[in-house]
Amino acid sequence: MKIKILIVDDDIALSQEISKLLKRHHYDVQTASLLQEATEKLGNFTPEIILLDLKLPDGSGMDFLKKVRNKSPETMILILSGYGTISLTVDAIKNGALNFLTKPVDPDYLIITLEKLIEQKQLHHRLLVQELEIADRRKMVMGNSKKMKTLLEKCKTAATLDTTILLTGETGTGKQLLAHYIHQNSKRSHYPIVYVNCANLSEQLLESELFGHEKGAFTGAHRQKLGRVELAKKGTLFLDEIGEISLNLQSKLLHFIEYGEFQRLGGNQNLHSDARIICASNRDLEDEVKKGNFREDLFYRVNVINLTIAPLRERREDIPVLIQYFVSKFGQELGKPHCHISDLVVEKLCQYNWPGNVRELQNSIERAMVFCKTQQLTENDFQFFNVRPISQTDKIFKPQSLKKAIDDFKKEFIHKLLEENGGNQTKVARILEIQRTYLNRLLRELNTESS
Repeated sequence: MKIKILIVDDDIALSQEISKLLKRHHYDVQTASLLQEATEKLGNFTPEIILLDLKLPDGSGMDFLKKVRNKSPETMILILSGYGTISLTVDAIKNGALNFLTKPVDPDYLIITLEKLIEQKQLHHRLLVQELEIADRRKMVMGNSKKMKTLLEKCKTAATLDTTILLTGETGTGKQLLAHYIHQNSKRSHYPIVYVNCANLSEQLLESELFGHEKGAFTGAHRQKLGRVELAKKGTLFLDEIGEISLNLQSKLLHFIEYGEFQRLGGNQNLHSDARIICASNRDLEDEVKKGNFREDLFYRVNVINLTIAPLRERREDIPVLIQYFVSKFGQELGKPHCHISDLVVEKLCQYNWPGNVRELQNSIERAMVFCKTQQLTENDFQFFNVRPISQTDKIFKPQSLKKAIDDFKKEFIHKLLEENGGNQTKVARILEIQRTYLNRLLRELNTESS
């Protein structure tokens, strides 16, 4: 669908010239030379962007700007600024205009400005969508246990400050959800919380993801890209698996945390962002410092407040609450609203150690409900209740080729490690002492899926 743009300017020749330019770039454009005409078009055209002249024959563009901001705060407004309207332009930006263009308008600069505005808007929209999607999932961090109640009280206290927080705990305990909980209880809750998984990207791509890059910074960098630290401005930047960051990038992150200052990859301009930092790691960062894998000064900066989430096996009284939440959640999503779980099965699930913690519990409930044929979940719907231990003799002497036997062992061995580590491929690759990319290839070859 084309982006809609409304040009409001009494210079008809200029409006037509801009309109032709924008239509060549596949925008849906309409023009208005009077405020009354522009007001009428707002109702049936609903533009995403307005190019607005502040001096019009039938009134002030400033009044129109305020009206649009009150009625449709999502609409992006650019001021068309002529000679003698600089002070008005400054006031317009204070009242919600995003930028200004001086007359005569430079065609290339106009297109670049619009593209950047649209990109920022789309990124912001995606962040808000992610925030809405995860809002309901925050219930997953709730629990009746004394440990969780104490932790949540600490989170509320920490949320009132701008101090850097380090969340620690086993894989699958809900560190990302806890970061969202802190953000929502902070003064920054009206701005985005921006997530970065530091374990999934190479050093160069992670630097680009964090700090952005300039056009031509590396092969494939065809345009400027805003980094996550910029998108998190006034909000929260959540750095998951921070222990995976290279030493070189750690120094740049330390500089940003201390001064709020950074440079885009391939750039030399110092930029600033006021973002609150929350980090998470399932590694012992203090131990990583001793090994020389993590900077000691960065450790002290991220570890100002340390909040540890206990594994599920240490707070079993929370398991029934989580079970009922997941049954209700997946019941709605899968069209099985009347599906329930017996007290006996809940009791058995509470006795299980849950090596993958909350994430494993969630996956198990979802899988059980997908394949459940009745309105009630039973022991038969949970795989780990029905697995018969296979003896080593069975494994060794099962009639099959040597290659098949080796592949079966690899598949079982990797699957077990993934299960015990909550599906964290990076951690499993480290245990196996192989590259994560090689582990991915093995998973595809052996048709083994991580849960």
